[in-house]
Amino acid sequence: MIEAISIQNAKKILPAVLLLITALAVPLFLPEAFVYLLGLAMLFLILVISWDVIVGYTGQVNLGHTVFVGIGAYTAALLQVPSRFSGTIDFLASLPQPHPIISILAGGIVAGLVGLGIGVVTLRLKGYYFALVTAILPLVFMKSVFVFSDVFGGEEGFSIGLERSFSADTTVRYYYALAILLFCFVAMWLILNSEIGLRFRAVRDDEELAEAVGVDVVKYKILSFVISSFFAGIGGAAIVHYRITVSPDLYDIPLMLLIILSAVIGGLGTLYGPLFGGLFIYLMKNWWLKELTTNLPSWMPINDEVVLYIILIAVAILAPEGAWVKIREKIKSYRTITFSEER
Repeated sequence: MIEAISIQNAKKILPAVLLLITALAVPLFLPEAFVYLLGLAMLFLILVISWDVIVGYTGQVNLGHTVFVGIGAYTAALLQVPSRFSGTIDFLASLPQPHPIISILAGGIVAGLVGLGIGVVTLRLKGYYFALVTAILPLVFMKSVFVFSDVFGGEEGFSIGLERSFSADTTVRYYYALAILLFCFVAMWLILNSEIGLRFRAVRDDEELAEAVGVDVVKYKILSFVISSFFAGIGGAAIVHYRITVSPDLYDIPLMLLIILSAVIGGLGTLYGPLFGGLFIYLMKNWWLKELTTNLPSWMPINDEVVLYIILIAVAILAPEGAWVKIREKIKSYRTITFSEER
């Protein structure tokens, strides 16, 4: 019995160890430009798995996740360049610049606090009302970037400067991104595999039944929303220190759609699935898909985003549980059939 459990645990741990070794070795074999892109992909994965916490594990459709990405990003950027407050909030302009890790944590905390405020107001709503309210939020926050352009930099955003990034070396930045992803993934995995995660799933599966057995449904919805917002803020702040600039694209709707597509393809409520889905979609969009669509004939007015929307619709119809989950089930069924035939 003990040996069977040990073998089962080894089967779960071994793929994760191999993936980690591969991720650590990547910069040794790939061009610098591709290493840079992979580092950004690592930080994008934080946005995807943090969205899975509220949607996949608690069943609350949040269409405004990029709000917290943007809040975390702008918080970190302004902490690194406090001089942007000059003439607006002068006492903030003299604040000392913290270490990048401190400003990333601050971005997560501010995003989590905003998530708490929004969650207390909106998560008492049921059905599609919560989704509709959150869908409007990115537009509201993006508007503030243009209204207070002296502070937030308007449409172009602003740079925090190379000296305030993780490092001038692309490889070092990549390892920072990988470390932050691992921290966030492990933290979320521990939460979701604890009693808290069990209550999240109870809320997702049947709110009325969960309430009947003593689960405070609203409390755990809010807690899930705050956790999701916190890690989204961490991801947004880390992106700023990685790419050195902050701009309204971190609030934008296309980013939200990319997050949704990644999680749906990977399989909601799995945490592992969105990792693979996010990596595939991000590299596809920012690597070969854009080049492919630009080389299409003029009579085919299709860009990379149209292709991604088509993929989203196809996955929703053909594999609503997620493409990664579907593939995994096919592999399991194939192994079962093969094993039965051998016997």
